[in-house]
Amino acid sequence: MKKYAVIATCWVCLLLPGPFARAGSEMVKVETVEKDGSRVIVASNTSRMPVVVTLKLSSFSNLSSNRNWPIQVRLAGGQSMEVAEVAAANKQFGYTINYTSQFIQGDPKARHDANVSYRIPFVAAQGYQILQAADGPIFSHQSVASRYAVDIRMPMGTTVVAARAGYVVEVVSHFADDGKASPEFMDKANYVRVLHNDGSWADYFHLMQNSVRVEVGQQVSAGEVLGLSGNSGYSTTPHLHFHVQINQNDTIVSLPFQFHNTHDGVFVPRYQSWLIPDTAVDVAGKLKTRKDMRECLPASKVIDAAVIRCLSAS
Repeated sequence: MKKYAVIATCWVCLLLPGPFARAGSEMVKVETVEKDGSRVIVASNTSRMPVVVTLKLSSFSNLSSNRNWPIQVRLAGGQSMEVAEVAAANKQFGYTINYTSQFIQGDPKARHDANVSYRIPFVAAQGYQILQAADGPIFSHQSVASRYAVDIRMPMGTTVVAARAGYVVEVVSHFADDGKASPEFMDKANYVRVLHNDGSWADYFHLMQNSVRVEVGQQVSAGEVLGLSGNSGYSTTPHLHFHVQINQNDTIVSLPFQFHNTHDGVFVPRYQSWLIPDTAVDVAGKLKTRKDMRECLPASKVIDAAVIRCLSAS
């Protein structure tokens, strides 16, 4: 009787470098299926982000494969693909195979449009100061994935808007606003990820619990409300973390970018500088007024759905 190795279904994990790691993310599934005496390895991307999946042999014997290893494939959002077909090289004997699989988000062929400038990613009656940027002291932006990120100090409940048009590909909104600069909080930030048409994406981190106003798959325009700022995850004070990233040679890197507003034109964000958002107007052309946290927070000081509705109301 022939003896075959069992190739187990594998959920691949992605670890983002920096203070926003998300271990155990079931975004890519790698499994095997029987096919006429052979087995086919199938990779499935369950997310809306494009991904690059890499398979590497750990050990094998008497193995025949229709692909040379290591194997690397690109999967669009929601795509499944037959990656390889394996069987016994000598049909009189069994075969063994052990492999590892990993993936990285983003299309490595994407090229960020350096001429694009980004809208100030919040709406408020005043400007807010940048606490951390590439030209200043670095506290948490120490990896290539966050080098050009900016942290913008702002009170909880500030309206966060899309800085550039795109497609919502990830949303996390269930974590509490009890952020701390401790390792156990690195994967507990609420955020929205927006994929741009050039293959880059922007992240909006530390949003208020249950405040996200958009859904995965939704197209958003620049200035469209994403949610409210908070203090979730790896954080020392309420703020908004904003960065632009791309897959560059199979490494997620942050990119330098420019903001624009009516007050300053197009400019590079600098440490301790102030960001002045453009005035928000409603369809009637009138200035939108928003209640602040003190007006909306009840005596019990519990941020619930009613508080979020109050803060979100125009």
